[in-house]
Amino acid sequence: MTEHEAHDHLPYDPQETACQVDGILELLPEHPCRVLDLGCGEGRIAGPLLESVEEGGIHLVGVDCDPGVEDRFRSATGGKADFGVGDLLDESSLPSGPFDLVLVLGNLLMTIREPALLRASFAGILARLSPGGSLVIDDFTEGGWAELAAGRWADGMDESGTVQMIWIPGDPEFVVRMGPEVDPGSDAPKPGERVLRLWSRRELDDAAGLVGLSPGSHRPQHLLSVHHHPGR
Repeated sequence: MTEHEAHDHLPYDPQETACQVDGILELLPEHPCRVLDLGCGEGRIAGPLLESVEEGGIHLVGVDCDPGVEDRFRSATGGKADFGVGDLLDESSLPSGPFDLVLVLGNLLMTIREPALLRASFAGILARLSPGGSLVIDDFTEGGWAELAAGRWADGMDESGTVQMIWIPGDPEFVVRMGPEVDPGSDAPKPGERVLRLWSRRELDDAAGLVGLSPGSHRPQHLLSVHHHPGR
């Protein structure tokens, strides 16, 4: 929910991405490890992560539902990562693992809008984690609710007037418009707009606990939250 000059719907700018990569590096085991980057996109995280470790230190697999990002992902990772087409909600489309870290960064978890589907996605991730491994997600819960409590989105518009948030009555679901998409005269989602859900910390922890993951450990300096596989 930060501002971006290009209005490209990326959740974080380069400086914030660097903070997240630093946090992931701290979670890597000392031995060569396997990392699954779900919703990898064009390699926002995978590229700088691989650049920050010694050759062979990480076997990284990127998975995205959009096959059109593959070339840009491979370019960003210098051909050092594998790529596959898959969907977090379709467990059969995901690599089997096991992985030491599973990354679910960006807006991916917010595209899941039903609690049952959130639990199913966590169960699928747990099945791919090594004992003692970790699920790493954005701290969108802490950051998002803090912004709302501070009144930043009270009228639906960012201070710059370039970002608009449209809340949907009922569950905490919303649409984000950026740049030319902003329409102050419209206070309801338009056909085709992507609806996101702002999960609470309790909802995430409940879903994680029901499948056997630990509660989330918030790492605000790295804009991350970490759920551990307590199997070791």
